[in-house]
Amino acid sequence: MASWVQAAPLLPLLLLFCLTAAGGPLQEEAVLDFSSKTAINNVVQDPRSGRVYLGAINTIYQLDAVLREEARAETGPREDARTCTPPVSACQDTKPSPNVNKLLLVHPANGSLIVCGSRYRGICSLLNLTNVEQQLYYSDSKGERTYVASIEDGVAVVGVMSTYVKDGNAFNVFLVGKGYGSLDSSKLISTRILQDYRDWVVFESIVEASTVQATPFVPKYLHDFRHAFKEEGFVYFLFSRTMGSTDNKNFTFVSRLCEDDPHYYSYTELQLNCGPGNRYNKVQAAYVASPGKELARGMTESGQYGQVLPWHKVLFMVASPYDDSADSALCMYPLKAINERLVDLISACYTVDVRSDRPPCKNKREIYIVGADFLPAPLASKPEFALQAEVVITRTSILTAVAVAVENDHTIAFLGNSLGEVYKVHLTTNPEVYSRGPGDTTGERVNKNLFFDAGHSHLYITTEKKVQSSITVLYSPPLPFCTVIHYRSLQSSITVLYSHPLLFCTVLHYRSLQSSITILYSPPLPFSTVLHYRSLQSSITILYSPPLPFSTVLHYHSLQSSITILYSPPLPFCTVLHYRSLQSSITILYSPPLPNTVTVFLIECASRAVGVCPRCMSCVASPWGCQWNTQDHTCLDVDGTVSGPQIIKHRQVGALCPQFENPDPVLIPVGFKTTISFEGINLDVYQDRTFTIGTELMRSLKEDVRSEDGPFYSFSGFNFSFDKSQETNVLFYVKDKETGRKIDSTLNVTLYNCSLGREDCSLCKNAAPKYSCVWCAKRKSCVYEKLCIDQATEDPQDTECPDPQITDIIPRYGPVKGGISVTIKGSNLGIHKDDIKAVSVVGVPCIHQEDRYAVSTSAPRDTPAASECGVFSYMILQDPIASSVHPDKGSKAGGMVITISGSNLDTATREDVSVTVGGVVCAVETFGANITCRMGEYRADKVPSDLLMVTVKYGKSTTTAVPTAFQFWENPTILDHHPKGSFVCGGRTIVVTGSGFDLIQNAIMRVQASADEWSGMTPTEYLQEALNKNDTVLRFLSPAVNRSSETQVFRTFIQLDNWVRELKPFDYHPNPAFNPLTKKIITETSIIIVTGRGFSKAMTAKEAQAFVGDIPYFVNTLQDDKLFLDPPSSQPRALSKRHRRRRDTSSDPLDLLIKFGNGEWVVGSVHYERKNEVSLLIIPAVIVPMLLIILISVYCYRRKSQQAEREYEKVKHQLENLEESVRDRCKKEFTDLMIEMEDHTNDLSEGRIPFLDYKTYTDRVFFLPSKDGANDVMITGKLDIPEARKAIVAQALNQFSNLLNSKTFLINFIKTLEGRPDFNARAKVYFASLLTVALHGKLEYYTDIMRTLLLELMGNYVDSKNPKLMLRRSETVVERMLCNWMSICLYQFLKDSAGEPLYKLFRAIKHQIEKGPVDARVKKAKYTLNDTGLLGDDVEYCVLTLQVLVHGEGPDVTPVKVLNCDTVSQVKEKIIEAVYRNLPYSQRPKVDSVTLEWRPGSTGQILSDLDLTSQKEGRWRRINTLAHYNVRDNATLVLSRVLHTQQNYDQNQDNQEERNSLLDDDKVFHLVRPDELDEMKSKRGSMKDKSMTKGITEIYLTRLLSVKGTLQQFVDDFFRSVLCSGAVVPPAIKYFFDFLDEQALKHDNVDEETIHIWKTNSLPLRFWVNILKNPHFIFDVHVTEVVDASLSVIAQTFMDACTKSEHKLSRDSPSNKLLYAKEISTYKKMVDDYYKGIRQMVSVSDQDMNTHLAEVSRTHTDKLNIQVALYQLYQYASKYYDGIIQSLDEDPAAQSKQLTLRLQQIAAALENKVTDL
Repeated sequence: MASWVQAAPLLPLLLLFCLTAAGGPLQEEAVLDFSSKTAINNVVQDPRSGRVYLGAINTIYQLDAVLREEARAETGPREDARTCTPPVSACQDTKPSPNVNKLLLVHPANGSLIVCGSRYRGICSLLNLTNVEQQLYYSDSKGERTYVASIEDGVAVVGVMSTYVKDGNAFNVFLVGKGYGSLDSSKLISTRILQDYRDWVVFESIVEASTVQATPFVPKYLHDFRHAFKEEGFVYFLFSRTMGSTDNKNFTFVSRLCEDDPHYYSYTELQLNCGPGNRYNKVQAAYVASPGKELARGMTESGQYGQVLPWHKVLFMVASPYDDSADSALCMYPLKAINERLVDLISACYTVDVRSDRPPCKNKREIYIVGADFLPAPLASKPEFALQAEVVITRTSILTAVAVAVENDHTIAFLGNSLGEVYKVHLTTNPEVYSRGPGDTTGERVNKNLFFDAGHSHLYITTEKKVQSSITVLYSPPLPFCTVIHYRSLQSSITVLYSHPLLFCTVLHYRSLQSSITILYSPPLPFSTVLHYRSLQSSITILYSPPLPFSTVLHYHSLQSSITILYSPPLPFCTVLHYRSLQSSITILYSPPLPNTVTVFLIECASRAVGVCPRCMSCVASPWGCQWNTQDHTCLDVDGTVSGPQIIKHRQVGALCPQFENPDPVLIPVGFKTTISFEGINLDVYQDRTFTIGTELMRSLKEDVRSEDGPFYSFSGFNFSFDKSQETNVLFYVKDKETGRKIDSTLNVTLYNCSLGREDCSLCKNAAPKYSCVWCAKRKSCVYEKLCIDQATEDPQDTECPDPQITDIIPRYGPVKGGISVTIKGSNLGIHKDDIKAVSVVGVPCIHQEDRYAVSTSAPRDTPAASECGVFSYMILQDPIASSVHPDKGSKAGGMVITISGSNLDTATREDVSVTVGGVVCAVETFGANITCRMGEYRADKVPSDLLMVTVKYGKSTTTAVPTAFQFWENPTILDHHPKGSFVCGGRTIVVTGSGFDLIQNAIMRVQASADEWSGMTPTEYLQEALNKNDTVLRFLSPAVNRSSETQVFRTFIQLDNWVRELKPFDYHPNPAFNPLTKKIITETSIIIVTGRGFSKAMTAKEAQAFVGDIPYFVNTLQDDKLFLDPPSSQPRALSKRHRRRRDTSSDPLDLLIKFGNGEWVVGSVHYERKNEVSLLIIPAVIVPMLLIILISVYCYRRKSQQAEREYEKVKHQLENLEESVRDRCKKEFTDLMIEMEDHTNDLSEGRIPFLDYKTYTDRVFFLPSKDGANDVMITGKLDIPEARKAIVAQALNQFSNLLNSKTFLINFIKTLEGRPDFNARAKVYFASLLTVALHGKLEYYTDIMRTLLLELMGNYVDSKNPKLMLRRSETVVERMLCNWMSICLYQFLKDSAGEPLYKLFRAIKHQIEKGPVDARVKKAKYTLNDTGLLGDDVEYCVLTLQVLVHGEGPDVTPVKVLNCDTVSQVKEKIIEAVYRNLPYSQRPKVDSVTLEWRPGSTGQILSDLDLTSQKEGRWRRINTLAHYNVRDNATLVLSRVLHTQQNYDQNQDNQEERNSLLDDDKVFHLVRPDELDEMKSKRGSMKDKSMTKGITEIYLTRLLSVKGTLQQFVDDFFRSVLCSGAVVPPAIKYFFDFLDEQALKHDNVDEETIHIWKTNSLPLRFWVNILKNPHFIFDVHVTEVVDASLSVIAQTFMDACTKSEHKLSRDSPSNKLLYAKEISTYKKMVDDYYKGIRQMVSVSDQDMNTHLAEVSRTHTDKLNIQVALYQLYQYASKYYDGIIQSLDEDPAAQSKQLTLRLQQIAAALENKVTDL
């Protein structure tokens, strides 16, 4: 079909003619529809009544012919579990699960509807066709034989009605095709009976065919069934199948069996190939119909379908590639061609009938030449037998449905796709899509059940949740001539000469020809000739000088080598020449004419001896003249010179293949060795040979075969062990013992296990008699009867089951009025339902529901007996009471989820509960202490509705309700949206304004790429959830879309729960185009101009972003064709692909990146030149004269300054050496630090940064600096309130909290306190922190208060002409409130971004300090950044590595690096740090809680800081070090915990008083005695001594440089993380900085420097410096005094970088200032860029900020001590009570709100204060 083309110009004229002939214009198609609340799985129609039935998730709908609902049956959700074996009452861990409809069939004979779902292992039910609410049959107690469908959502099920004849009786049955699920039955094809007959029960599988139902086969090949149908006595199944469990590639098959075949002997399969190379190999849907006159003629003339008549049946199939490519195709297969190819397939294996007892199939005896039942796998088609079909039409979307109708001899196909579109295709010799089908495009997948009504007047289209019916109008005019000439993928020259016109329907295909071809057609080609040359790989010469005769077919497929074919005379009529898959050199010469209708095949015989067919039989039965050699088991071409008994000729009569068959018995029990006999035929050539038999199940075992009488053989069998399933198919193979070669055999038996799935006596007794399973009392298990060893006492068949046991009753809670089902669980509760004589619960008789009785199917699950009671008492009787509903309002469109709260709501079970809201059904989603349900649509006209009652009904008799609980409001309203468009790359912020948005729970922007006419594009849908929302504003990022053509139309919708509205106007514009950059060199002052087109279509300058390297450029102006970029003030650096900075070289090319939303474009590369590079050319011209002047001056004064110059050179040399030494030391120290820090970095990468939780963080930031420190009541949370008053106090504090929420009161409160002189700075700080905690639940209100106070504060400073002093210190409450507000808003930023570099900096400082000596007494260190903390003496020390063993924690030792000059306490600290490195500091043992023992020999020595061995120098006593104890490198120390604080002296010292007296008389020092420092200071009397002292001290200042250089990278990383506006900036910073900018504009005397100072005082100085100096505020760490001193230096540097004033440095400046003098300008630049970058960011609105603050409140408020804070705040109110009362009395607003009265009431409650009340 792919070769047909259309004559498009004639089509409109023919359509017009057809319409005119019809007598009038085309009427508008009427569309009716019905929507389901859940996804629709299956749709069927009753042909007699016209009713339509929908099988949806959890519901079966019954509709009339015009889709009006008549009835519905709820099928779910149901309590179930994946591993549950029905009935569900016997299962554990069940939960409400949706019931997906798997199969829906109309059974008109008895007026029932067959419904099979995914629950309860796929059990089916029968519903009444006239009223589906009436269930005719259902049983979940019949066991696995009645499991029809699948519990797996991805497993498809198809079925077709049929009849079955047994004992002369005809039964209604349905055949089912089902894929394999992990917990499903392994029956691939099964026949299900619809009535009870003898041992058969309804829905039982009544045909056992091991091949298509065998466990080893079905899971290996995954099947996807798509269609089933009957035709002319055959049943067909259409499916796709993988080639193995690990191979995902699919192939499409059609399988066929006779409708009246009771054994599936006739089951065969045929592979269907669709498209070139079988590209479309996964079937999606199919339809069987007659082709009509015109299509039949076209198919016949095409030559690829054979002769097709109008009344023949054709299988129309839509398929897609297995790799999920977004294209698909329609292919056609005549059933006649399928049947003929199936006959050919069967002939490939057998040529005679090997089973004489097989019944006929509609008098077609050839069908039974071979059957699948005698093969190890279904008789599957080999690829060379596949039926190939060319595609009729291909589409760029996935076709999911097809239906075909014929009108006026023309054929129309309706094709549905995955996007909800249905199109009409005119199927002729020129297929054409000429219009879209009826109905709306929903964007949802069209269901494969696309069908017409009986009169073909209506088409029913089903999508995910909707079915539509429309009047179909078939206008299909004939198309013109259909001659096609295709030359595809031709790689070389071709000469074709047509001297005369081509005739009708000639087809010439030359595909993938790889070399030179010469074809000459001088006369015209005759009618309907077909010439196919496919995939020819080498030189071919074909000459047709005379005309080819009528209907010649020449096919050359996949020829791999040189071929020469010469046709000089004409070929005769209807000659067929096929050369397929030839792999070697072939030379064919036809010079004389070939005889009429000659068919020539060249196929290698050796290739026929492989595959699923038995090898010998496959060889001799093939149609290609092959013979079998039994001696060497080879299949060769027929050779008359080779003969003998070992040769079996091709189709030789009387000489058949040796084989074994007919095993007996066919049922083998597990665990019992059973002798098996079988028959051998045609074994004359193996006379006197011995055989062995084996099976793949027992690979390691083989048995010898015994010869019995005649052709019979036997062997002793195997003792099988198998516990995977109750049954499995076992295939035996037989080998010649001498040669080891296998002989053809069909020895199939069934292996079964009595124990599996029959764990108690009831189940065992219920087993089929054929298995001979008995309950063995002694073994307490179900076994094969001959395995029960207690036969001497009694017959196992007569063994009685143990007494019944009842273990549970469900439910445990029930309503007093009853009316619900009670399930009694236990074991051995009988075998038949009649065994249950009576049921009572607490003495109250119950009605036994016999239809729900079942024998238990697995242990330890219990056996249930279900009962339904009236009024009863059992376990706990309670009445459920619903008390509240949240939310209490919603939009009328529905879709919101409501929560019902109350008491005892978990009464009864989920299945007993239903919820309605004023008549609107609310689908229950969760059931428990609270009930949640999803609201349906409110269809009444009154909006807002009355307050409706929410009713919860339990069973039949109990109802609880919440009156006036819920109200439906009008659906949300969309008023406007901005902006009105986006680029297709998406990412643009879209703001939708309106009202009623607080009613909805989910907001989604949905973009549909639609095609109004068939345009070849793939309609797609793109979704984006809202960024944030409030009642009036929604914010979205426009989704990125894929635009395939300029004409494609995009429609944008806003979906709010169930309510959907289109956003108009909203346009998607093509992405902008950029021209190459003309200016490649830029400087720090140059403006970059980017040209192109389409910039302003969907972007503004404020939204656009530009980057050069790693630096953002400000987009100053944006025009449609130009962008103007302002330069940054710092030099950009190149970015690698991973966006990491590379080495800074000015020659590196820098990418210029433009970002519009999600779109990024690199428009070119530029080079950045610094100004100094240009000035370098000028410098020599200036410096050279200056040098000459200097040299002359030096020469003039040389004589007088020789001595000074010598001194200068000496000092210079010393400085150079010193500088080199410092440089080398820095390099070495930095290298060592990076190596040491690598382990810490690895820890950080694993998420081990010890961040404090939010409460601890706020406690430390707010209250740790208070006078009580860690014991502050806000940190401990303990209030001293008598127990009797706690309730009253709590109530009063809640009232006080409400009072604080009054802005009038709070402002007066704060002003009153600040006006009191005794309300000092410390009290203000503490009060503000208390207020922050108390108002944490309403941070939006807190922010509003802060803004109000700040505005007043700002006015005071501006009016006093000192605006720069604002926020410098925390002199007011609002300044501390601002600090706390920043701390709250930046907590998450600390955790996500800035925390890691800060922690690394802290760890690096700590590690570097501890590398050198640290004096434990004077707190000075050799390595530090603070000159005042620098250890001024050279202390000799060495590094020791100790092997530390922790007592009681195993034998593993931890190596720890320490210094021999460390004190014992310092060593303990380092050991604890190393051993417990993965624990935060608060969880580690403290130094005083551990003891350290050194074991140099057989005895141990306790190490302590001071003991009797400590050295004394006068009255000074030196603290003990490792050097004092002479501890050596690699010494082993034991760390032990003690139960009490360790004393400083040795534990062996008994006399505590003596120990104390020694200490009282001594002064203690570690490395440097304090008196030596005092002496050094006292020597600074004379100038000479002073200069000497300074010189000595400054020698050690080089250590500061060393430490600074070592830590520089960590300092820079922290500064960058804090001062980088290009990264994520917390919204609070942007919001507050914008606030300052806005207020500054309102005052004339506020300049840029003042704004800079305000921002610096509010953020860097108020927050970052505090965190930098106190890492323990955010981390669980301990900060020592030495580390704190270095952090203070960095903090001071940070403060200096944030100031605008220039720092004048001199040699007298502090060392700390000089240390970072070089970097301070860089840091200042970072601060300026940071402030500038924030100013250029998109503003944060009040709504956005409030949303963010509300989220912080919601997340963290419940963790804080709010009640304590309120209590502490009240202490201030109590202290200043009179002043507050006076302030409130003087405020009119406070008087109107009676604030004074409220405060007095609170005071009366809290203090029993006597008031004026």
